[in-house]
Amino acid sequence: MPLSEEQKLNMEKRRAKILEVATVLFATEGYEGTTIKKVSEAAEISYGSVFTYFKDKEELFRTVVLEPLNYLSEALFDFNPDTNDPMKELEKIIRTHIHVFAGMNTYLTLVVQVIGQHNKFPEIFSELDQFHNKLLDKVSRLVKNGQNQGLLIQQNPFTVAALYTSLLIGIRLNTTDARFSEAWDSYISSIMNLLGPIYK
Repeated sequence: MPLSEEQKLNMEKRRAKILEVATVLFATEGYEGTTIKKVSEAAEISYGSVFTYFKDKEELFRTVVLEPLNYLSEALFDFNPDTNDPMKELEKIIRTHIHVFAGMNTYLTLVVQVIGQHNKFPEIFSELDQFHNKLLDKVSRLVKNGQNQGLLIQQNPFTVAALYTSLLIGIRLNTTDARFSEAWDSYISSIMNLLGPIYK
């Protein structure tokens, strides 16, 4: 007998709750310190119910790390590197990106764990790396566009892009507030300056 819409909705909510609490647990207690039992207790569901959605802890961990990339890509990649107005586009992406990074404190802590233990999680790390490289490539194309128009100083565009994403990650990891605040907005002009605008 097929599930009703209400049953489907309840299952989606339960799965989302599992992922929410698992993200926090993996980020704070690490992969080894997190158990399915802890996840089920934090999500307030039965131990066996977790396996309705995830085969094992490894699959749960993989989902927690990689599934958010689907919605993050919508915001992080939403810009045109070939625009006729690269300076306006750079200001737009800095504002967008800084808001996105400001909201991912727990998740970013988890990502950094995977990067730091890339030999332990080679497949997950590889997918994160591909995502990051795709972002670096697109940002570097926008930077190169600005350089070609004589609006940014000549320097290696890929290096600039790598420093840019590293800065965003660093700000998030070194800022104690859990949400976006006015302090984040104050970083925007300084980040823009680091990309090398030529003032005339």
